[in-house]
Order: sequence, then C-alpha cells, then structure tokens
Amino acid sequence: MRNKSMIVGAAAVLSCMAASAAHCEDGWSAKVAPLSERNLAQVTPGLSTKVQVQSLLGAPWRIVQFNDCGMSMPGQADETWDYRGKDAGGAYRLHIEFDDDGVATLVAKIPDHVAGGKGTAAKIAVPDSKMAMKM
Repeated sequence: MRNKSMIVGAAAVLSCMAASAAHCEDGWSAKVAPLSERNLAQVTPGLSTKVQVQSLLGAPWRIVQFNDCGMSMPGQADETWDYRGKDAGGAYRLHIEFDDDGVATLVAKIPDHVAGGKGTAAKIAVPDSKMAMKM
C-alpha cells in the first residue's frame, strides 16, 4: 500500500515537471531577461571581479563552486557563474569562470542551438605562468 502511494506521488511530480517543461521555450523559461550587449562587452577576463559582474548582469542563474575541499587545482576555475540570455540569434548561456581571487578568467557565450554545431569563441584572460598546470 505504501509503495502504491509513493508511485502515485512520483507520477504526480513527473506530471507537474512535464507540464512545466511544456510552458518553456527551447527547454528554458520564457522569462529569461535579455542581457545587455553593452554590459556583456564590459565583462573582461583578467580584469572583471565578481562584484563588477554582478553589478553589470545581476544575480547569476547558476553558481558552481569547485573549492569545496579547500582550494581548486592550479589552473582550474574556483567558481563559475552561468546566466541565461536571449538575443537575435536565440537563447544562450553566458558562462563565466573566476579564479581564487574572484577575478573572471574566462567568458563564453554558448548558444543553445547552432547550425553546424559550432559555438562562439570564448574570451580568455592571458595565462599566468604560476597558474599553469604542471604534469
């Protein structure tokens, strides 16, 4: 009897998820705020800090931290922020990687759908010799 209740509950959750997805455009919420191209151009790898990025673009859609066990590996991003956006080319994800000091090291605009499957080139900060991974 308890298993039947769990199955019914899981089915209800899945139905809600399916209904929610049906209201999304290209799998993402249609409420994605357009990111200003002027503000995007001001995010500069090697110079822009987390505070500056947030003041230009607002709160990120997703934050991923890689330093959960102390510090990230040399050359690896400490934290990444993702934003969802939409422009004339369609929906995209803006991916920004930050180093241990909170400075952007990589900024990439990744389209959701691209003819030929090729995205746009990322802007990367000039590598610092102390950050290079040694094998």
